[in-house]
Amino acid sequence: MVAKKKSSHSRSKSSDSSILILTGEHSGDLLGGDLLGELKSMKPDFSYYGIGGDSMKAHGFESLEDIEALSVIGFSEAIKKYSFLKRVLFQIVEEAKYRNTKLAVLIDYPGFNLRLARELKKIGIPSIFYVSPQIWAWKFKRIFFIKEHIALMLTLFRFEESIYKEYGVNAKFVGHPIVRRIPEKLKKESPLPGGLPHTDEGFVIGLLPGSRTGEITKLLDPILGTAVLLHRHVTSQGKKIVFLLPNINSKQENFIKQKLDEIKTKEPSIEIHYVWDGSLKVMNASDLLLIASGTATLEGLYFEKPMIILYKVSLFTYFIGSLLMKSKFIGLANILSGQEVCRELTQNECKPKYIFEEAKRILDHSEFRNKMIRLLKETKERELGASNGGKLAAKEISHFIDSLGTEES
Repeated sequence: MVAKKKSSHSRSKSSDSSILILTGEHSGDLLGGDLLGELKSMKPDFSYYGIGGDSMKAHGFESLEDIEALSVIGFSEAIKKYSFLKRVLFQIVEEAKYRNTKLAVLIDYPGFNLRLARELKKIGIPSIFYVSPQIWAWKFKRIFFIKEHIALMLTLFRFEESIYKEYGVNAKFVGHPIVRRIPEKLKKESPLPGGLPHTDEGFVIGLLPGSRTGEITKLLDPILGTAVLLHRHVTSQGKKIVFLLPNINSKQENFIKQKLDEIKTKEPSIEIHYVWDGSLKVMNASDLLLIASGTATLEGLYFEKPMIILYKVSLFTYFIGSLLMKSKFIGLANILSGQEVCRELTQNECKPKYIFEEAKRILDHSEFRNKMIRLLKETKERELGASNGGKLAAKEISHFIDSLGTEES
């Protein structure tokens, strides 16, 4: 829980200048880690605090709350956590007052962070938003709120910058940090088991049910059920098939391992390997990914891997989302491609029989699989480029801080 501070009336404020950085998701923590690695070298005299995860803490970041506590999937879960999140928000505002905060860098997590930006502006603290809310997919009217409350929007994709500038929002395209992060992180991840089949021997399938608790609990069963069907299908053809299941959510590790034990009891010959903190190596080694919709599909795009994109939330969340969605697609790989290169299965379609049919189509037809790879490669080269997103974002933030000093003088 965010530490409670005494009222500013009872003690003097901190004299050290601080920068507040806040994200509520693991994907945002990875972006925050890249950002802090660059920003602290540019602005070493500031202290950095807020809410983040292990990637940000590795750079000396002080997190005031467990990032997992902020994790929310869908409207129904947001309603359940509303009181808690509201309390955290206003405690962060009080902390910002006490710590002599010069600037807030809000990474993704728009439902919370846009409200926080509004409250911070009331006390004279400007906000930079890093990772545009998907206004091009839904809630486009947010652009007017952003224009009023966000001092600078840093976008990951070039087309987003154009949208903002058209509406008079101060925006800069910085590119996506995964282009630099992935090769670096690949070297550090856990090694994969040996004995993985080569292309002519069989297939390696990556099972990626997501990193958040809600994703894992909703998608793990259908993904593992699909693995059983694929195992039976491929082995009946005399080929080998190996499944790799990576995880970074330590709180769900026992749940995942229990589910794996249940599957292996029912299907003793199936080969599924649990891999801690090895999602990128799993993607790189796989012929096909069964993957939760989200940032992970962008990583799949980077590796040019055929994917089946899965999305399952509460019925209420899905109903509201279907009314508000502007984009025809859910997965980032498809959104950037402008077409459904990778099949998206949502809600009731997230069942083993439907996932299996699409997976069988991809594995059994090399021409279809190679066309998918070609389209992913074209999208990667067009949309991701080779920019160092974290460094460019840090430079823009550093310039903004310098401009604050000029204004004050």
